Amino acid sequence: MRLSKRKTATHPALSRKEALAYKPVISREVMTERTEAGLVRILYPIAIKPWLAGLAKRLGLKDQKSMLRTLELDAMGSTVWDWLDGHSTVQGLAAKLAEHFGLHEREAEVSMSAFLRELGRRGIIGLAR
Repeated sequence: MRLSKRKTATHPALSRKEALAYKPVISREVMTERTEAGLVRILYPIAIKPWLAGLAKRLGLKDQKSMLRTLELDAMGSTVWDWLDGHSTVQGLAAKLAEHFGLHEREAEVSMSAFLRELGRRGIIGLAR
């Protein structure tokens, strides 16, 4: 039994082949920098709900509508980040990952999908056809 009458958005399920054909594209609002160890540090904006922004303003805190969050990637994530050019498909990136790190193709696809899903959830990347 549902407590809410809100309908959840339903998206048609993609086949594995269709999902692997998408191309990850980095958001324009994302900034990157390199750490001393050569790893990638991603700075990305997060949206603040208007009521929270109003409360922060009243308390004398930051009055910006958005703030920056930081995500530091490990060596494997930094390598994959460098490969994101907006032209390579998820399948192509997974194949490159498998070859570069000596993984099985399926394992690389699962790892790549999870990594890109997390970046997408944070608004760091989008997927283009």
